[in-house]
Amino acid sequence: MAELRPLLMPDNRVPVFYEGGAQIDRFRAEPGDHSGPEDWVASLNRLPKSSLAAGVSLDTGISRTTDGHSLRDLVEQDPHGWLGGSVADKYDGASGLLVKILDAGERLPVHCHPTRPFAGAHLGSVFGKTEGWIIMDAAPGAKVWLGMGEAVPTATMRRWVESQDVAAMLAVMNEIPAVRGQVFFVRAGLPHSIGPGVMLTELQEPTSFSIFGEYESFGIDEQRATLGLGWDLALSCFDLGEYRGDRLEELLPDRLLRSQQSGGTVHDLFAPEADEYFSAVLVNSSDRVELEQQSFSVLVVTEGAGELHWDGGVESVRRGETWVVPFGAGMLSFVGELEVIVCLPPGD
Repeated sequence: MAELRPLLMPDNRVPVFYEGGAQIDRFRAEPGDHSGPEDWVASLNRLPKSSLAAGVSLDTGISRTTDGHSLRDLVEQDPHGWLGGSVADKYDGASGLLVKILDAGERLPVHCHPTRPFAGAHLGSVFGKTEGWIIMDAAPGAKVWLGMGEAVPTATMRRWVESQDVAAMLAVMNEIPAVRGQVFFVRAGLPHSIGPGVMLTELQEPTSFSIFGEYESFGIDEQRATLGLGWDLALSCFDLGEYRGDRLEELLPDRLLRSQQSGGTVHDLFAPEADEYFSAVLVNSSDRVELEQQSFSVLVVTEGAGELHWDGGVESVRRGETWVVPFGAGMLSFVGELEVIVCLPPGD
């Protein structure tokens, strides 16, 4: 097998239905003709065929290395070396994780994602689509909408969907300011929308399942809006319960100090309840910071410049770069003045 080492991952935009991408362009600071609001980082996943225009490659969504190799092919050649035995065996050679950089150039539609039980029963998947958002940048006044501020009967939601009364949906949802560094835990089923001017790193289960309560103004038909399930079943996917007080606070986790080192800090960004879906740590290095676990990981370098060290070598890294790290690369250290989001697959 080839040496397993961290690989720099180039911009990997996928075609989606909403506007955005300018903030990703500025963040990446890469030459080339990139466009679109979603950059799928170190992705082993294809965009669903139903979302592709005629003539577009069926491998759209799968990341390629700087020398053009399919990351999916590399992982399939050595799943244990790339993912570690526990992850590779549990998810049949998949990582169980999809990471995106997302830039909302307009407000995204009100939608939700299926839970694992719903996806298993109706969509033939062991994965639903629980998400985690880490706000990287936000325009003044930017906001997101997450969960219902008061319980909404399914019949009421159905009436709003049928009439496309988006104003009524948004009025009852929790409207939350989006600021750099804020973290959101978006459980599957929660209605949500991301406002314009928000750029974030998103960790999620590796599917593209979405049910759109708001769809007509985005050119989405009912078949796609319901994943072909029809509204009777699709509406049952929405968690329309009340999220206030402590219940809402659980969706906005505080970062927790994992490691205080002489050269910087490591913070956990999500609470332990997210571990079955994904986890992430934020590395802030003023000199040198070491991670204490070996894992397949996806790195988003959000500030600064320095070096990435692993068991077999060293590479220069800087703001705007994304890296994929195979399990076989061993333990990581960051040297220099750096801020890095380290995205990790689901735990046991």
